[in-house]
Amino acid sequence: MLPLRAAPTIATSPVLCCQTYAGSSSRISKGCSVELSQTRRYLSDLDIRAGSTATLIANRAIRRGIAVYSDDRQRLTLQRGKRRVWFDGAQSNINKVLAQRCTRFKDVTARLLRDHGVNVPENVVFGADQIRPAWEWAARALPVVVKPPNGGKGALVHVGVSEFSAFENAFSAVAESAGEVLVERFVEGEEHRVLLIYGKVAAAQRRVPAHVVGNGRSTIQKLIEKKNRLRRKSKNRIYIEAQIPVDAVVVSQLDAQGMRLDSVPSRGQRVWLRSNSNVSSGGEAHDATDELRADEIAMAEEVARAIPGLRVAGLDMLLPRDGNGDEPYVLEVNSSPLIIGHHYPWAGPSRDVAALLVEAMFPAAKNAASTRSD
Repeated sequence: MLPLRAAPTIATSPVLCCQTYAGSSSRISKGCSVELSQTRRYLSDLDIRAGSTATLIANRAIRRGIAVYSDDRQRLTLQRGKRRVWFDGAQSNINKVLAQRCTRFKDVTARLLRDHGVNVPENVVFGADQIRPAWEWAARALPVVVKPPNGGKGALVHVGVSEFSAFENAFSAVAESAGEVLVERFVEGEEHRVLLIYGKVAAAQRRVPAHVVGNGRSTIQKLIEKKNRLRRKSKNRIYIEAQIPVDAVVVSQLDAQGMRLDSVPSRGQRVWLRSNSNVSSGGEAHDATDELRADEIAMAEEVARAIPGLRVAGLDMLLPRDGNGDEPYVLEVNSSPLIIGHHYPWAGPSRDVAALLVEAMFPAAKNAASTRSD
């Protein structure tokens, strides 16, 4: 494994452009300092539909004199000497195929991690017609989490299920969509995302569900409106359009806390609006890189040794914080992690993990970068 320093904090000011165009073909000078907007235009000229993660990586590669081009499949490709890495959406060839296959299935991942002494919640995969044996297993481990065994969006993840009626509804919804259902013992802890690059922890974020904090005067409705204005006015590109929706989920969450939209929480009182921490629905990501404890770092880095060929991964971890939880757990391993959140957190310093990733892939380019960043 290559030694990896902690991701450096980065400034948010724009940098000078050194992009030139020749006819219909655009070229960016190697080793220069380039804005992300210029990198996007360059990739667009190459007909590469690069997302935020790929654009950041391309930008850092260009600054380090690494060739950036489109291959015959229109994939973003980085090359220096004989070393070539491609990106196709969230997929890339950084991780070995075996690692990608192992992390695709959550129960397989759990077995591999458990064999290496990594804390993972107990779980079992059931067929769509096995709701009775699934409930028999769940009843001995309540509360449980019900979710797809292979991928799955937040809407299909049901957390803290403790009654059969709720279990039946969750099981049916997941089975209809995924064909199989993973039932997992619920564990306490604060949700964190930890980024591994070549076996080392590069950055971490604490994920916080949508919430407001009372001032003793304003209703919850007004507090939501104020927070949404703050998100719109912020210069953080992730949060500008990610508003807290006022919907049935919020009403239900408030009801569980004995509150309504017209309730006035006391000064300093935190009111939760959703149970998930998705930024798109009002959640927040706070940088927590410097808050990780030695045992948590060791557990995260053991994941890379447990899964053959895993070089880059995003870990969903539950960490004991503020009296919530007793020990760290790894919930999931994503072999195609998004990194933009580490560059643009809601709170805390920004971490230039794109630069770390490029330097890990192309060690010879480590000292070739411009000192300016965005």
